[in-house]
Amino acid sequence: MKRKIALFLAAFLLMTGLAMQSAQAARLIISVGDQPYYTYGPGYWSGGAYYVWIPGHWAWHRHHRFWVHGHYALR
Repeated sequence: MKRKIALFLAAFLLMTGLAMQSAQAARLIISVGDQPYYTYGPGYWSGGAYYVWIPGHWAWHRHHRFWVHGHYALR
């Protein structure tokens, strides 16, 4: 009887540990889109021109979707 309880407890602890590891991994994996490459804000002045961040988006090309990365553009 003690052996069954010990096996059950060991299995329970193993499953709990695996569940906790997978839950922590899921928190680290979640990411949406690409992040802007700025440190001072969403726009900046350079040589008299003002550049703004344009976020990434999905686009179609010849019946296939692809990700267009975010980039800076003149405003």
